Amino acid sequence: MNIRNITTPGKAGGKGFTLEHVVTEIAVEEYAEGYREIDRFLSLCKQCPRFGKQWTCPPCEFDVKAYVGQFKYAHILGSKMTFTADTLRTTITQEGVKQVCDDAMKYALTKASAYLRKYERLSPGSLCFLGSRCLLCGSQPCARQDAKPCRHPHDVRVSLEAVGFNLGKTTSQLLGIDLKWGGKDRLPEYITLVTALLTNDATLRLE
Repeated sequence: MNIRNITTPGKAGGKGFTLEHVVTEIAVEEYAEGYREIDRFLSLCKQCPRFGKQWTCPPCEFDVKAYVGQFKYAHILGSKMTFTADTLRTTITQEGVKQVCDDAMKYALTKASAYLRKYERLSPGSLCFLGSRCLLCGSQPCARQDAKPCRHPHDVRVSLEAVGFNLGKTTSQLLGIDLKWGGKDRLPEYITLVTALLTNDATLRLE
């Protein structure tokens, strides 16, 4: 598997962590066959408070197999946030750990989303798969919580896990990144965001 380091999505100076990005390519058919477990991850998603409460999360209102199967190529982006020694040393409460991780993930997702959406525009018919956290409505709660349609139906993008992909296996086997876990009052060494662009354009390459 060819894993490439890229810097275009952006860095994180002065944020309490460094931000690095790697990308790899795989045929969608191969990715679905080896890394998708729809029933297992739907069951896991049901245990999350976001289940059925956000339009980026399951249950999806479409056939997830057909949705993914319309594409031939997957470009998978791994964004790794490595916390500084000072951040690790000073983050010692459950609330602090949650806040630091949430802030880092939001920052990385903002960068990854802008980067992948650029390629989506450059290659019509391609589609981003972003994080389960949605940034489109800012501080407003998702309209799905009130059983209402998405406010941004043309811009909303589901996550890879929402359509059944195993992100732990994806990061370790395709991106060369082992997931790290901390504790309730202890940060892990780093956290990882996995996003992707699916396309039928054989010439497309993320730079």
